[in-house]
Amino acid sequence: MRSMQLKQRAAVGTAAAALVLALGAASAQAAPTFHCEASPLRATLGGTQTIEPITQGRSGDCATGEAVPSASLSPLLNASVLTARTDYDAAAGAGAAKGGIASLSVLPSSAVLDTLLAPINQAIDALPLQTLTLPNPLPPIPGLPAITSVTIDVRGAIRNLLPTSFPALLSADVLEASANVSCTAGAPSLSGSSNVAGVKILGQDVGLDSVVNTVLPLLNGQSISLASLDLSKIQVLPGLGLPPLTGLALSTALTAIKPLLAALPPIPLPPSNVLAFNLVPNEQITDGSTLTQHALRASISLLGQPILDAVLGEAKVGATAGTCAPPASVAAKPVTPAAGGVAGQSVADQLLSCSDRKLVLVDVLKQDGHVKLLGAANRAYVGKQVAIRLRATGKVVAHATVAKDGSFQTTAPMPARAYFASHAKANAVRYRAEIGKELSLPLKLERRLIVSSLTSKAGNVTIKGRVVRPLTTPVATIRLVRRVSCHKVVLVKRFKPRADGTFSVTVKAPAGQAAAIYRLATSVREKASNPRSYPTFTLPRGVALDTR
Repeated sequence: MRSMQLKQRAAVGTAAAALVLALGAASAQAAPTFHCEASPLRATLGGTQTIEPITQGRSGDCATGEAVPSASLSPLLNASVLTARTDYDAAAGAGAAKGGIASLSVLPSSAVLDTLLAPINQAIDALPLQTLTLPNPLPPIPGLPAITSVTIDVRGAIRNLLPTSFPALLSADVLEASANVSCTAGAPSLSGSSNVAGVKILGQDVGLDSVVNTVLPLLNGQSISLASLDLSKIQVLPGLGLPPLTGLALSTALTAIKPLLAALPPIPLPPSNVLAFNLVPNEQITDGSTLTQHALRASISLLGQPILDAVLGEAKVGATAGTCAPPASVAAKPVTPAAGGVAGQSVADQLLSCSDRKLVLVDVLKQDGHVKLLGAANRAYVGKQVAIRLRATGKVVAHATVAKDGSFQTTAPMPARAYFASHAKANAVRYRAEIGKELSLPLKLERRLIVSSLTSKAGNVTIKGRVVRPLTTPVATIRLVRRVSCHKVVLVKRFKPRADGTFSVTVKAPAGQAAAIYRLATSVREKASNPRSYPTFTLPRGVALDTR
């Protein structure tokens, strides 16, 4: 009898040990070892100085986190947004990385401009002085014989016609790389994609369907008509070795030579030196265990000397060996299809469907002396309280409750005016939504294109808002697009704002949908004293459709 009891206890102990091992294996399988890292920009300038403002996840296992720039870029580079984010979903066994840059400009330095314009300046310096015979002698000048001809130096006047501002060597609206890692059928599943939009070389649009190798001058060759010269920039000499004319004598001489200049042939100028561009879009590098996605790899050189060698938008993911080894037996988990499909999705569902986060801030804007905040959360958080944190202070400044449709909204006090005293300070005025450990991306308060209201009635959608001045001259068109999938939008309408930047536009609501997501884009002047413009966008905003 005692022997039988010992055997039963041994069997129970063996089964328990086996259960512990099985649970341990399942636990290890539920927490795979992934690597995720992101970088918006890595560049070598002039062949010597390498910069990489921020990175996320470069060391360690994949985790949810985001890096924020702490310093401005090099004077040669300008950008409005740098993104470096990684996400890890332990329950799903998946990791993701996203690195990107928005409103990028690569600006020419003074040294680069001097080298580019060297052939033109050399040609101007080599122009000979010209002697013109006057139709009538100039009035007598004490100490000089009667002046019947003059020698003119037009080099300064010609150089004055050269432009003083130039387009960016390279610019782009959006350069974003994304990469994902998970386990499929016991093996790592790696994927990557890029979003490349609005790429220009020297202000000209570039189609980036494939690698671009090209050489372009900053300025093409041109001929200068002497009749177009600013006469005040011309030196007039009564003879070689004599000082230039001034006062009444100069004024009389300029009047006399003006028709003579129009009769002279144009002066040809050579093109500037050329820049060599090499652009590689949507580059993907994989070795089986890792995948690196680049939105754009770009290099620019001048006369064989490097100006820029950069990776713009990088995301990298990988899985360590054995991470995806299948467990001995895994019970299949039933998958319940989403009800209603896209057409039946609410605003919150649509906003979340294209994000790898369960909590998003949709918009942050100034309204009636407060800060209005709109957001969306996964349906699992319905009824939960959302905390709104201001990055500038690190403090929670407002709360909201997630409604039944997944949306939430609230208001927060307006930050002190001192926070807007400089661009650097205003850049820190960002808000983030939090539910426990679930965090949204931080949204900046100061924007140049704002949606103040988005409503639907009787099959129409009305969007009201404002473009923050200074506006471009002429005023730039606003483009309204509607999202039809996570990777596709359709142009709904183009329209102009009013002179003060405000606008109101009404469009037909899409048929057969419960909600729609819209976004607007335009261009604004950087500041009143600078005519240079740059693109600006709203965040995606959704509206529940009333099609009655």
